[in-house]
Amino acid sequence: MFIKFDKPKTDSKGKLASSGSSSAFVNYLGKEDEIHIEQGEQPEQWFSNGRDECHPAEVRAAIDSDHQGIGRNEGKFATGSINPTEEEWKALGNTEAERLNNFKSWIQKDFNQEFAGNFKKLNKAGKEVIIEPQNVKMYYKVEYDRYHTGRDQEVKMGLKWQGEPKEGFNVHCHFIVGRKTSDGRNRISPTTNNRKEFDRDRLTLRTEQSFDQKTGYERPLKESYQYMNTMKNGTGLQKAEMLQKAVTAELRPGVLLKIKDLDKLINPEKILLDIGKKVLTMGLNAGSL
Repeated sequence: MFIKFDKPKTDSKGKLASSGSSSAFVNYLGKEDEIHIEQGEQPEQWFSNGRDECHPAEVRAAIDSDHQGIGRNEGKFATGSINPTEEEWKALGNTEAERLNNFKSWIQKDFNQEFAGNFKKLNKAGKEVIIEPQNVKMYYKVEYDRYHTGRDQEVKMGLKWQGEPKEGFNVHCHFIVGRKTSDGRNRISPTTNNRKEFDRDRLTLRTEQSFDQKTGYERPLKESYQYMNTMKNGTGLQKAEMLQKAVTAELRPGVLLKIKDLDKLINPEKILLDIGKKVLTMGLNAGSL
């Protein structure tokens, strides 16, 4: 389960797009509605933690209200998406309708709870403030497709058209959240760099655990956030140890390991040796400049 927070966009003058109204974002997420209607299907509706259907005008009004205390050029909202893998999607039920309903229900109850509980706010007296899920102005909308943009290599090479749907499994859920709680007492920002106030890594880990408990999904180690985070940000030793755990987890009857994986299992120190050689080579090359 990949939780993505969108990087705030700016215009040519450096002004944040989120410093104004949320209408552009809300309108953008109506792009699949006409397609569903043309195909004789009901378009996906916005929803919140307390309501199954919300009108786009309601979403805009809620997000754009109460900006008191937020600077003129500061972001007034944050956006992002919840992205299940195809295997996680299948774990949600036996039919597409059942999976969609369970996905929405999990977001409304479990994800919303984890999101709100991830904020660590202090009042003026230094006492922790509890941010309740129902006090977070947050709205969601499920989409089934992703579309090629001008930044994609396939588009640059002329293999795909900009706006053409991408192939494969692409179900995801967009969200938008206001910078003020609904009672107007607290400013919240899930995109802050202050991990003590909102830790996005912790949210992803807790969300993954919540999903697995809710659905009974038996997550392979290589699909876990712990594995992916270690392989991206860990030290050489941590990566070697994680690889050994992952390959060991695959040593089950009927599972045929690749030679390279077996080599990592038998001799993880080789990974460290290779890393050391690369560092040494880079140092020698730098010294010859």
